[in-house]
Amino acid sequence: MKFVKEIFTYINLAKVSLLIIISVGTFSCSAKNTPPSRVHRSPMNRSIGQDTKPIQVKAIALDIPEGHKFGRIGMGVLCIPMTDVKAIGGKARVSEKDFTEVVRAELTQANFNIIARESDDIDYTNIQDELVLKGIVKELKANLCFPKSGFRSWKISKGEAYVKILWQVHSKAGDKILFEKITEGSEKLKEAMAYGSSKVILASVAVATQNLIADKQFNLVVTNTNN
Repeated sequence: MKFVKEIFTYINLAKVSLLIIISVGTFSCSAKNTPPSRVHRSPMNRSIGQDTKPIQVKAIALDIPEGHKFGRIGMGVLCIPMTDVKAIGGKARVSEKDFTEVVRAELTQANFNIIARESDDIDYTNIQDELVLKGIVKELKANLCFPKSGFRSWKISKGEAYVKILWQVHSKAGDKILFEKITEGSEKLKEAMAYGSSKVILASVAVATQNLIADKQFNLVVTNTNN
């Protein structure tokens, strides 16, 4: 009986040691997985209405150095970081076109006078005060998690993202820069959902756009009573 008790004692000690190793290992991986910066969301001015000059939203460009590491991809229930996010696309299924659509949607929802070049209903030759909004993504970070990757499921995901965008408002008639500003945006998705990795990145772009909309100088430039 004494021999049997000693065996169980060694087994229990082994379990404790294994648990400690797993805990320390998980903590070490998480410590290297630096979370993106958190950005304050500014209150937007919803009273502008359609009293803005016609604004054309140009394609939002991604100006990130080649080989830049956007963040980390975690796998499994513990979201243990396994590899770098080296490109937008693939498991981070977003594109510059997606960024542009988000920006256009946020401005439209805030009642800005956004025009679409593909529309045939507007005589653009009569629009003399049209403005052009350009956005350049200067920084993008994303830590993404795919908790069901062990079952070869890359659809269900979550994560956190940060974006920094340089905005420029150009005068269509004078071809000059009327306004320039950098805004930031961040978002965190705690619960995994379908295409969560894409949604959290686009949500950070939406926040950066909302912070542009909240800027007083931007509002002065785009309203009909100025410039």
